[in-house]
Amino acid sequence: MDDMILLAEVAETGSFTRAGERIGMPKSTVSQRIAQLEARLGLRLLNRSTRHVSLTGSGQVYLEYCRRVRAEVSAANMAMTNLREQPVGKLKITCPEVTATYFMPSFLHGFTTQFPGIAIELIATNRHLNIIRERVDFAFRVGTTTGQDIIIRRISSIKRVLVAAPAFLASGIPLREPTDLLRRRCLVHDAQPEWVFSSDDTPLVLRPPPAATSDSMGFLLQSCIAGDGIALLPAYVCKPSVAVGRLVELFPGWEVRPYEMMLIFPHLKNHSKAQVAFRDYVNAFDFSRFAAGTP
Repeated sequence: MDDMILLAEVAETGSFTRAGERIGMPKSTVSQRIAQLEARLGLRLLNRSTRHVSLTGSGQVYLEYCRRVRAEVSAANMAMTNLREQPVGKLKITCPEVTATYFMPSFLHGFTTQFPGIAIELIATNRHLNIIRERVDFAFRVGTTTGQDIIIRRISSIKRVLVAAPAFLASGIPLREPTDLLRRRCLVHDAQPEWVFSSDDTPLVLRPPPAATSDSMGFLLQSCIAGDGIALLPAYVCKPSVAVGRLVELFPGWEVRPYEMMLIFPHLKNHSKAQVAFRDYVNAFDFSRFAAGTP
């Protein structure tokens, strides 16, 4: 123990014996350490009697510095304890490009605020990475997923809406029902060539001839806003544009089949504290606003 902290204990207890009992050190060792401190400083810090010790004038001045050192050491030890108990490390996460842009920033901000010792590497890609080979901790994916040595958990259904720009709708034939889409320009995600609608539980499956295809929801959104055609997009992506009139939602009386967002992670015997913290965070997160596309 630092001799300055030791002096503070002696001064506050008024006894070498009681100070030794508090810190688990023999009285003789306490007395010897204080004597060595006084020798190094060239000053007498304590008045000694057979029953009691008290501070000299020099000791009073020195005690204030000793207390500051003790407080700093205590704070440092607490910080190290927190670091040891708090999850630390790095998580490698992958998700679709559109999810990385429109959802992950606020979602991960909440996580890293709660666990500041965990660093995030986010890989935004529409490719299905091999999470075992690529050493990915967690993958957010849309639709059906299979594989060995992985755990798959359904996170949420994601609402989709059919949208177009007002200027686009003002030209060409009117859109009264989904089959009219077959005669208008449609912007199609290459992984979702079928658009499935239902009204009164009656399904209607369309494969609109695409005027443009892409694996980028961001590209489809911006093309739709520019008036290039009709797109089927996740509600959380296009609802802000609908709210300000840049896009119009089509066929509100028809439901569009949602898609499922899944969380995938390796099947390991022992997960790190950081991995457990993220998994628990996902399990506790309320995805309802994200799923519905509400602000």
